[in-house]
Amino acid sequence: MSLIARFPKNLVSALLFLSGGTALVYELVWSKYLGNVLGNSGQAHAVVLATFMGGLALGASVFGRTADRVKSPLALYGVLELGVALYALAFPYVLDALGALWLAVAPGVPEGWRVGPRLLVAAVSLVVPTLLMGGTLPALVRHFADSLSGVQRELARLYAVNSLGAALGVFIAGTKLVPVLGLSASAKLAAGLNLLLAVAALLLARRHPPALAPGQAAPVSESTANLAYPRVAVRAALVGVALSGFTSMLYQVTWIRLLSIVLGASTYAFTLILTAFILGIGLGSFWLMTRAQKSDPLKLYGQMQVALVASLCVALPLYVRLPHLFRSAQWMMTRSVDTWPLFQLLTFGFCCLVLLVPTFFMGAAFPAAARVATAKVSEVGRELGGVYLWNTVGTITGSALGGLVLMPWWGMEGNFVAGVVANLAAAALAFHALPGRPSSPVRALWPVGAVALLAAVVLGGMSGWSVRLSGIASIRSHQKPPESYAKLVEETEKNIHPIFYRDDTFATVMVADYPQDHLRFMKLNGKIDASNGSDVETQVIAGHLGALLHPREPKNVLLVGAGAAITAGSVLAHPVERLDMVEIAPAVIDAARLFKEDNRNAVDDPRTRVHIDDAKTFMALAERKYDLVVSVPSNPWVAGVSGLFTRDFFQTVDRHLADDGVLVQWIHTYESNDELIRLVVRTLRDTFPHATTWLGPHDLVLVASRKPLAFDAERLAQRMAVPEVRADMGRVGLTDVFALLSKQVHSEDGQLAFAGPGPINTDDHNLLEYASPIAFFVANIDVRVKDERRSPEGGSRLFLEDYLRQHPPTAEEAARLYRNMERYHAANDPLVRGVATLWRSVAPDSREATVALGKAALAQKDLTLAASLLEPEVAKGGREPELVAAYLKLVAERAWATRTVWTPVDAAPALALGRQVASEFPADAELARAVRNLCDALPASACAPSKTPVAAPVGP
Repeated sequence: MSLIARFPKNLVSALLFLSGGTALVYELVWSKYLGNVLGNSGQAHAVVLATFMGGLALGASVFGRTADRVKSPLALYGVLELGVALYALAFPYVLDALGALWLAVAPGVPEGWRVGPRLLVAAVSLVVPTLLMGGTLPALVRHFADSLSGVQRELARLYAVNSLGAALGVFIAGTKLVPVLGLSASAKLAAGLNLLLAVAALLLARRHPPALAPGQAAPVSESTANLAYPRVAVRAALVGVALSGFTSMLYQVTWIRLLSIVLGASTYAFTLILTAFILGIGLGSFWLMTRAQKSDPLKLYGQMQVALVASLCVALPLYVRLPHLFRSAQWMMTRSVDTWPLFQLLTFGFCCLVLLVPTFFMGAAFPAAARVATAKVSEVGRELGGVYLWNTVGTITGSALGGLVLMPWWGMEGNFVAGVVANLAAAALAFHALPGRPSSPVRALWPVGAVALLAAVVLGGMSGWSVRLSGIASIRSHQKPPESYAKLVEETEKNIHPIFYRDDTFATVMVADYPQDHLRFMKLNGKIDASNGSDVETQVIAGHLGALLHPREPKNVLLVGAGAAITAGSVLAHPVERLDMVEIAPAVIDAARLFKEDNRNAVDDPRTRVHIDDAKTFMALAERKYDLVVSVPSNPWVAGVSGLFTRDFFQTVDRHLADDGVLVQWIHTYESNDELIRLVVRTLRDTFPHATTWLGPHDLVLVASRKPLAFDAERLAQRMAVPEVRADMGRVGLTDVFALLSKQVHSEDGQLAFAGPGPINTDDHNLLEYASPIAFFVANIDVRVKDERRSPEGGSRLFLEDYLRQHPPTAEEAARLYRNMERYHAANDPLVRGVATLWRSVAPDSREATVALGKAALAQKDLTLAASLLEPEVAKGGREPELVAAYLKLVAERAWATRTVWTPVDAAPALALGRQVASEFPADAELARAVRNLCDALPASACAPSKTPVAAPVGP
């Protein structure tokens, strides 16, 4: 073919490449739009995907027939692109109207049946553009194909070009376009590009007719060189493409879950997974183009199915090693904003490692099977439409069954088994239907049998791999990983005992015990989301604050996010009448029952109503007004969660609150940054005029309302004195009003000053969704939020200031507060020293208070004050382990600060004292550590064991 003749073909291919990119921009944007309306539940995702694929298939069928009849299929392509562009500009308005219809109809539909109206809304909103998109590929294949052999070549080429464009489109949209521009602007930009594509195609169509005009017969050589396949082969190909569609979606659902556990379930991870998936399909189709006349398409299709199964068998042992490999690779990286692109490249590399080979075989299989089902070049559009229809029956079944039914039924492992069986069945059909096949079925099907045996050995021998994968996955790990996978498994299985595991529609949930620390935790997609350990105080405070500060006793309460249901148990300690608990992952509810000792059996409390739904959708359809809404979702870097921190969500909450209702909103401060926390607070205050901030202690808890919450110390004390409330708060050391008020971080004015001016987080431009994963990667563990408790001028605005005027703290209250602060704050935190100072001021004769202040001074390197407090207590004969450990630390600090060859330090009496007390209290780890640290600060000879008794030392 001459260069001049190839030029329009290459130009049209470029148009299809770009339209593939815009199609994936639309899919990403529209799925997020629909998620905001229909929710981000697993059902909603399956509905959107199934509708999108169904529309493409219907379009291929309808417009494929049209392409056979029109004078210029290329012009038809241009008209279709024009229609897509115009609809994309109108989509937000269409969705607003359909969303209003959905909100009007859905309340009358039982919760379990609402997938029907959701499907209807998604179908009506997407049917027009997907119908138009589906017709583009058959139209262009019809434009270029001039023979049956040309059908396979052109289909493979155009399918590859379209897929590679789609891979680029989803990558740019998910990593650059939507994060910077938001949803509506991204869609408008894609629509503008579609308009340009339409104009270019229409202009080219005027000068370049199709390779075969409508009604024109194929060349005479066609009848001898490229015979049409017999009916049995066509049937095998059509069933094959249906099975291939089924397995492709089944594998996609499973790979997304698997890689989410390994890489983290951020929106960037989803984008890179989808990019790698589509890239592999495009490369496979591109490879097939080079073999268009070298292999029998039906035989090639069967070989691709066998190769796909073989690649999965080879890769499966790699899957369980991915957490160790990914952690090891991350450990070699410096975590900073500048290295974030490098981390994305690493993540994409892991996605390609898992997906590229099997999707390569998928990409080669579809065009090969489509060629088998094509009998006439003049009717290639209609026949390709039929192939698409069969393929889409499979893809819809795979996306719907794979996520909604099969994943909860038999999990990731079962999905792979089902996919392998379907691929082998498709291969067997293809080999059996080959023209001129060997008469012996054994000779015809031996590749299928060999790979089936391999699959049985690998899949059967690795039973239980998904539990191991979830156990060793550690998305939050900031420690150097073990040197080998075997060592990681050994350490994990030695220390962690799984007691619950389930793959459900939305998440893989594991509950495990860590006996060493008497800890039980819950993992969602490889991330610890709840435990009965250090985060209990956050969960308890979130459950009590709203009920304690509410102007009246709340009766109807909504809880967003179940977790371990500890927050639910705290809410139910109050005399509420109804608690609606909304959780998106069904398995979390059953997992939460394993924490019933910690959550006071909240899940099965008769006042609790559990709703498996997306919180935004549930709120939009809520039939009642709530006195109190408590929102404790997962971290906003997890895909979909940031939608619960937007102005749109807060406005929905506001509409469903009673006039004096209160919202309690959790937000984490770890693995975040100051600006993101300000963004959340600023967004909240954009809707709620009144709000205060409380410490969780590793998180912030925001208490918001339409009306100011008047502080009433007597009412607060009465509510805290309720036996169930007192007992529940007592486990985190908050048994009195003074301790609770000491947790307030911001007054209303202080919170506004902290938030400052700046952007607002919205559904259309969700800044948090794309900035949170970067902050999580940088992993700034301790974000210092401006705290009015540390500010003399700001402290006067806190509730505590008013309370202390009337209720000076007692020694017991100060002691309890110190123990709470010591447990959750860094030892050198000024708040710890401040509370220790307060305790000693109200209990000057208390050795415990003196030691507390001495330890705080020591942590801040104030050795003079520490010595003035600790040395007299030791001289008086104090031998409490806490005192002696602090004293030894003081001596060690002085030794490091002053000891030289000219100024030796004699710490032998202190060391002997430490050893003596340590022998009396062998279980005290802190004291043992202090003895070792003191030895480290002294010459080796000074640490030799001494057998002579020592008097009480004074001074270093």
